[in-house]
Amino acid sequence: MRERMIPRYGTAPRRARKPSQAAKRCFKWARPILPILLFGGVCTLVGVFLAQQPPRLYQYTIDNIIGEGRIHDIGWMILLYVGILVAGQGIDALSRYWMSRGGQSLLHGLRMELYDHLQRLPLAFFDEHRVGDLMTRITGDVRQVESLILRSTNSLVRQVFGMAFALYYMFRFSTLLTLLILIPVPLLVVGVFWVSRRMRTLYRRIRASSGLLGAKLQENLSGIRVIQAFHAESFEHDRVGAVSKRVCDETVRATAASAFFYPLLHLIAASGSVAVLGGGAWLILEERMTIGSLTAFSMYIAYFYRPIQEFVGTFDSVQRTLAAGERIFEILDTDPAIQDPRNPLEMPPARGAVVFDDVSFAYVPDMPVLQKISFHVQPGSVLALVGHSGVGKTSIVNLIGRFYDVSKGRILIDGVDIREVRLSDLRERLAYVLQDTFLFDGTIAENIQYGKPDADREAVIAAARAAYAHAFIVDLPDGYETKIGERGVKLSGGQKQRIAIARALLKNPAILILDEATSAVDGESEILIHQALERLMQGRTTLIIAHRLSTVCGADHILVLDQGRVVEQGNHESLMQQQGLYASMIALQRDGFIV
Repeated sequence: MRERMIPRYGTAPRRARKPSQAAKRCFKWARPILPILLFGGVCTLVGVFLAQQPPRLYQYTIDNIIGEGRIHDIGWMILLYVGILVAGQGIDALSRYWMSRGGQSLLHGLRMELYDHLQRLPLAFFDEHRVGDLMTRITGDVRQVESLILRSTNSLVRQVFGMAFALYYMFRFSTLLTLLILIPVPLLVVGVFWVSRRMRTLYRRIRASSGLLGAKLQENLSGIRVIQAFHAESFEHDRVGAVSKRVCDETVRATAASAFFYPLLHLIAASGSVAVLGGGAWLILEERMTIGSLTAFSMYIAYFYRPIQEFVGTFDSVQRTLAAGERIFEILDTDPAIQDPRNPLEMPPARGAVVFDDVSFAYVPDMPVLQKISFHVQPGSVLALVGHSGVGKTSIVNLIGRFYDVSKGRILIDGVDIREVRLSDLRERLAYVLQDTFLFDGTIAENIQYGKPDADREAVIAAARAAYAHAFIVDLPDGYETKIGERGVKLSGGQKQRIAIARALLKNPAILILDEATSAVDGESEILIHQALERLMQGRTTLIIAHRLSTVCGADHILVLDQGRVVEQGNHESLMQQQGLYASMIALQRDGFIV
């Protein structure tokens, strides 16, 4: 088993912000679409204004047309009413379209910013965070932020101006009745803010639980073959069910915390209507109000209370969004520990010289994985790293690619410290062929081209021939255009490994790293892979990690590691003469033991 990688991936995320700070930062993402938001806001205001006009038309019709017997004017009022409805719906549709357009643009930009930041974080970050949870943040949490900036903002505009217009018209009809309606409003406002604070805590838990559920589902779907092979469906059903139940329970608690406000608001609105009915009847008898005015006022009561009712739902949505935004900030506030230097050096022409100069490394302080490692690999030569599992072999090759940074010492590629050059320039000179070959869900040609996307088909075929992969590729139904499924599931282990070798050949790197590249294939495939690797290694500096020591006997130089230190080094013959750890490992493997 390889050494356990304990993460050390950069500056820790900052503490959670206050709601106002989180909201302010969310709205910074809206700056590129500000013109769309302004246009949508204007459309919303016009739509709210038009929606407030029907009560006034009712009042005029009752008092001035019906009351005065002007029956012939009813047709014009109906046409005006229909015109206002059509214009309002048209403006509303235009507002929704532009808001949707802006929302999708915002979603895309925010999603890509988060994804690009994740790509800049070192491997140790992903050692600690589950893929499913990160996927939930990129998809669900980002969508929640878009909801705040667009949908919730648009709803607040409708609600605030809807209340303002309704209040204005109610005061025009009757100051006394309006003051009667306003009596319970302060209590409702306090209640809304109390609920919103409570909801933020609850929705933070819901988003975290949803992330765990997404991570568990992603893990299980990726490992479905193992689950079925071990007949563990019932066991995994219970585990997924427990996480899903937690999401359900926390969602129910959040719903219960806000649900009682809706009946309360309905009761208040109903009591207000009853009070207005009594007070309005008295004003009519006193000839201080007309029937049409009372009818219009009663309609504006609904226009006034409905936004207050919707405030609960809007604040509910806002709290969901702020909880989601905090999870996004946790990612964006994690500064990559491994970055390009401010003034990067240009790398010299590629030769493939590798130097470890007194290198020590630890994933966490005071727990060294490598201690004072020094060696020099000449261009075009082969270095093998051997030792028991967990002694630091994989850490060495990870340091070469700067997936982690050394704790002490330095690593030089072609005479330049790798911390002083661009990561892209460094990794352009490297190619990895690993035990666990990762292929993407695409065609065979696309996977071979991955290291060199601009390569033409002739170059792809040449690389496949050199990797002894061309023969099995042309026998597939669609040849190089065959879809291989997620992680290359439609190919055998040996076939996937040869595709990986073809990919490395096409990239044509100066330094090749082979990490147990033949340990998980059958004998026939191993022969073909060895032949392909021999071609791949020609003229390149190669570092090999192998548990099967027979594969490293021909290396120019062999480092034997134990407990993070180099305890022996030399070629195969000299190490066998020393009768040390290397010789004992060779003897154990000859006797059939795995070391």
